Parts: sequence; C-alpha cells; structure tokens
Amino acid sequence: MKNAKLTVLSTIGAVMSGIVLSASMILLPVQGAMAADAAKASATKKAPAKKKAMKKAMKKAAPSAFWKKVQTALIAKGAKIKADGFAGPATRKALVAFQKANKLKATGKVDAATKKALGLK
Repeated sequence: MKNAKLTVLSTIGAVMSGIVLSASMILLPVQGAMAADAAKASATKKAPAKKKAMKKAMKKAAPSAFWKKVQTALIAKGAKIKADGFAGPATRKALVAFQKANKLKATGKVDAATKKALGLK
C-alpha cells in the first residue's frame, strides 16, 4: 500500500511539474520577443536623447576654470573655438587636432604632455 501511495504521489508530482514546465515554455518565448522588440526600440532612440541630455547638463553646469584655461591656450595656438569653460565636442575636436599636430597621443584628454605643450601648469 505504501508503494502504491508513493507511485500515485510521484505521478501527480510529475504531471504537475509537466504543467508548470509547459506553461513556462510558452511564456518565455513571448517575453523574449517582447524584450527584443523593446531593446530595438530603445536602441534607435538613445542617440538623440543622449545628445539632448548632454546639452541640458551643459546649460545647468557651471563653467570650469580649468577648461576655460585649456580653451584659451588652444585659441592662442590657432583653434577656432569659444572659451566658454565647457568641454564640449568642439573643444574635444580642437584638443585632438592640437595633440595630433604636436605628435602627442591624441586622446582628447588633457594629460601632462598636453598641458606642457599648451604652456599650462
């Protein structure tokens, strides 16, 4: 009798497990497809949103005295940028151009060698 009860319970457990597995197998592909669609949609919208966020942050941020000095030095070396104290795309582009022209590592960052070449301390 004990063996019969175990067999029945095992069968019920197997059936219940099968139902749970079947349900999860049906739901997962749907969720995966929805997630993939959402990822595609968000990937196409990220670029403009990032650009807008950067402009918004630059408007709220205070100008940096350091970047204003770097920009002033770049202008003195011939760069056509504004010395506004913000390290935006134009400043980075001018900095990379200066680094290339002076045979420095063109990183767009102000390292020790770039500071020296710009005459900054």
